[in-house]
Amino acid sequence: MGEIKIDLTQIKFDDLDEALFLDDELILKNKNFIFAKNGSGKSTLADAIKKQKENEYDVHIFKGFESVLGENEKLNAFALATDGGENQKRIEELEHDKTAKEISKTQISDSLKEPIEENADNFFTKKKKAEKRLLEKQGVIDQFLYESGKFISSHQMPTLTENPRSYNKNSFKNEISKRQQLQEVEISRAKELLKSEPRLLNTYDFSNINYKKYLISINEILQSKVEEKTKIVRLNSQERINFAQRGLELHKHDEENICAFCGNEISIETIEELETYFSADEVKALKHRIIKGKDQISKEIERIDNLKLNSTDFYPDFIPEVEDEIQNINEQTKIVKTFLIELINSLEIKEKNLFSESSVLEISVPANIDLFNFNNLIKKNNEFSKNLTAEQEKARAKLRYHEIYNLVEKKHYAVMLNEQENAQENLDEAQKNFQFELTKKIALENEINNLDVEIAALQPKAEKQAINHINKKLSSKVLWELDFFDDENSGYYQIKQDGKCRGVKQLSTGEKNVIAFLYFIEKLEEMKETPKKNKIVVFDDPMSSNDDTMQYLIICELQRIFQGNEKNKFIPDKDFLIILTHNVHFYLNVQPHGNFKDKKLDKTDKNNPKLKEVSKYDKNNFYRIQNRSFKLITGEHEDFKTSYEGLWIELKDLYACGHKNSMLNSMRRIIETYTKFNSIDTKKFYKGNDEYLKLFNVNSHSIDDLSAESFTEDKEQMKDLFRQIFVDNDAGSHFEKYWEK
Repeated sequence: MGEIKIDLTQIKFDDLDEALFLDDELILKNKNFIFAKNGSGKSTLADAIKKQKENEYDVHIFKGFESVLGENEKLNAFALATDGGENQKRIEELEHDKTAKEISKTQISDSLKEPIEENADNFFTKKKKAEKRLLEKQGVIDQFLYESGKFISSHQMPTLTENPRSYNKNSFKNEISKRQQLQEVEISRAKELLKSEPRLLNTYDFSNINYKKYLISINEILQSKVEEKTKIVRLNSQERINFAQRGLELHKHDEENICAFCGNEISIETIEELETYFSADEVKALKHRIIKGKDQISKEIERIDNLKLNSTDFYPDFIPEVEDEIQNINEQTKIVKTFLIELINSLEIKEKNLFSESSVLEISVPANIDLFNFNNLIKKNNEFSKNLTAEQEKARAKLRYHEIYNLVEKKHYAVMLNEQENAQENLDEAQKNFQFELTKKIALENEINNLDVEIAALQPKAEKQAINHINKKLSSKVLWELDFFDDENSGYYQIKQDGKCRGVKQLSTGEKNVIAFLYFIEKLEEMKETPKKNKIVVFDDPMSSNDDTMQYLIICELQRIFQGNEKNKFIPDKDFLIILTHNVHFYLNVQPHGNFKDKKLDKTDKNNPKLKEVSKYDKNNFYRIQNRSFKLITGEHEDFKTSYEGLWIELKDLYACGHKNSMLNSMRRIIETYTKFNSIDTKKFYKGNDEYLKLFNVNSHSIDDLSAESFTEDKEQMKDLFRQIFVDNDAGSHFEKYWEK
C-alpha cells in the first residue's frame, strides 16, 4: 500500500499569504474519498496535487466536461481531447508558417558555407578572411618573440640568464610584463654587483657618554676658587696674582734672579714667599682637577676623531644610503666636538683664575653620536653578502628586464599587439555574425520541428476504439450514440439518434458531462512518450446535473477503476485515486460498500503476532473538509449513513461558520426530505406560522431570492426556530438526535 503527502501550507488564498487550509499536510493512500461542500477548496486542492506531484507522477484531473470536451459552434460539433482540439485551418496556417521558415533556413545555410561563385562574399568567406589576417599578425609576433628570446639567451658580458639554453620565446613573452628601463647608474651598479665577491664588515662599538655630567663637573670647577692662606698685600687683584704666578714660573730656575720685567733683583725671600703662596694644598687640588678634566675631554675628542667612517667597503646597492648616514654622523660629531672644545677652553681660562669664581657655562648638552642606523646598514650589507648569489640573480634579472624593455620599444611590440587585437576583433565580429546566423538557423530548425510536433498533435487522431467503448457503455442507458462528424479523420463528433444527428448545441449538460467522463476514463490507458510513471487520478466533483441513470453509470465506472478491474488504466496498489465531491448521495454510493472487515495478521509484536480486523477505513482514506481542516474518518461511526444525515452534518458546519443564507438552504432541504419521507403535508408541517413560512417554506422563495433577502435573525435564533418547528410537529427528539450526532 502506497502513501503520498501533500504540503497544504503551500496552498494559499488568492492574493493573500494566508494558507487556505489549517492543516500542515494531507496524507493520501492509493484510494481516497473526500467530501466537502462547494467553496471549501476542492478544485484548489486538485490543482495543488498536480503542481506538487507532476514531476514524480503521471497526474490526470477530471474537472467536468469543460476540461475534455471542446465545443465548435461553427461546425455544431465537438472534439474530444485532453489538451483541446484544433481544426484543419489551423494546421494549414502552421504548414504555411513552416514553408516560410524552411525558405529562410535554406538562405541562411547557403550564407554559412563556401559560395559557388568565386568572388562572392558571405558570412563564411568573411570569417575565413578574418582568420587568415589574424594568423598573419600572430606570425609577426611569434617571429619577434623568437628573435628576442634568442638575443637574451646569447647575451654576454654579462650573461642575462642563469641558464641560457632554457630561455626561449615563451620565456621572453612571459617576462614582457616585467620590463623596466634602468638609469645608467642603476645599470653600472647591477654590473658591479655581478662582479662582487663576498664581503663582511664589523659593526662599530661606540659607547655613549653622559655629556651632561661633563658639563656639571666643569661648572663645579669653574665655581671653585682657592682661599689665600698667606696674605700678600701687593697681590690685591686677579691680574696681579696671575702676573706673579707667571713670573714665578719664569724665574723659578733662574740663578741670577733678575726680574725680566723691571730688571731689578728678586730676593730669595720674595721667591720663597711666592712659592709658599702658590704651592698651597688647595691650589694643587684645583689644578689637578682642571688637568684631569682637560685630559678626559681631550681623550673623548681623540675618540671621536678616531671614528673613521667610509662607504667604499659596502656593496653598490647600499652606498647612497651609507653616504647619507655618514654625513648625518659627521654633523653629530661636529656638534659634540664644539661642545667639548668649549669645555676645554673654559678649563684653560679657569687655570689662570684659581683664586676667584668663574661664570658657569650655559650651553646645550649635545646628544650622543648615534651609530644605530649605520650599524644596521652594516648588518644589511653582511646579510646581502650572505645572499650574494640571490642578489646577483636579482641584478641579472634587472639587466634582463632592461634589455627586454629596449627590444619591446625598438621593435614597436605595442603596435604589433594592437594590430593583432584589431585582427582578433575583426575575427570575433565575423564569428559573432556567423554564429548569430547559425543560431538563427538552429532556431528555425527547432521551430520547424516544433511546428511538426504541433501539426502532428493537431492532426485528426483515430479515436474509433475509444468511441466504440463509450457507445458500448451507453447502449443500455441512452437512445443515442456518438458518431463521427464528416468522417473518422475529422476529429469532431456529433450525437446520432434514430438516424438523425444532433450537434453540440442540442446537448444537455448531463450528456456533455457523461461523454467527457467516459472519454477521460478511456484516455487513462493511453501510453505516454515519457518513461512510465505511476498515476495520480483526481476526480473533482465528477457528478453534475445528471439523472439517476447517469449517476449510476459514473459510480460503476469509478468502482471498476479503483477495484482493479482495468489495470491498464489504474493499478490499485501503485497508482493513486482521489475522488472529491460535495454530493452526499454520490459520496455514500461511490465508496466501497458495506462494513465487512478482513482478518489480517498484525506482526507489530514479533513475539506475539495477532489477528487484526481491517475495514475499508484502514485500507483507504476518507476525509471531510470542515472549517478549513481535513477530518480523517476512521470508522463507520464517524461517516455518513445516508444522504439525509449528510444534510444535517452540512447544516452543523454552516452553523459553525456562521453562513446564515446557506444554513437556510440546508434547513429547507432537510424539511423537504423529512416531509416527503414521512408523507407529511408541508402546510400542516408549518402550522400556519408566518415566521416558519418566511424562513423555511421551500415554495415561498427561490434560491436567488434567498441569497438577496435580508433577515434579522442570527444563527442562534435560526437554530432555535428550526428546533421549534420539529418540536411543534412532535419530532423534537428527531432534531436532537441529528443535531447532537
